[in-house]
Amino acid sequence: MISELATKKWTPGRSGRAWAIDFHVRSPLRSSLVSVLKTSTRSSARPIVEHTVAAWYDLNHLAAGPEGLSFISLFDDTSDVWTDEDFKLVEPLSTISRWSRPDEFVNILTEVA
Repeated sequence: MISELATKKWTPGRSGRAWAIDFHVRSPLRSSLVSVLKTSTRSSARPIVEHTVAAWYDLNHLAAGPEGLSFISLFDDTSDVWTDEDFKLVEPLSTISRWSRPDEFVNILTEVA
């Protein structure tokens, strides 16, 4: 069960830049920052992925420690705009989920790290 959901959380990174994260989800065993990657064109897909990679890299200090946050990149895969490379760029820094698999997303949010 998810206990709290906050939207558009501005979170400062190590660089001093504040990142607009789409959701901060708190469940009893884990808290997660969720970035939703959505576009309808291939030409804008890569810049969105690169922005997300930069955000997760700058915020990765928040993942440290026993109460560290997990990072989730939720791809809206209702349009066929994402490449395998897009997923591979984000994967080392976050857990990947797909919009078309809502049960998988819920499991990711509630599982223990």
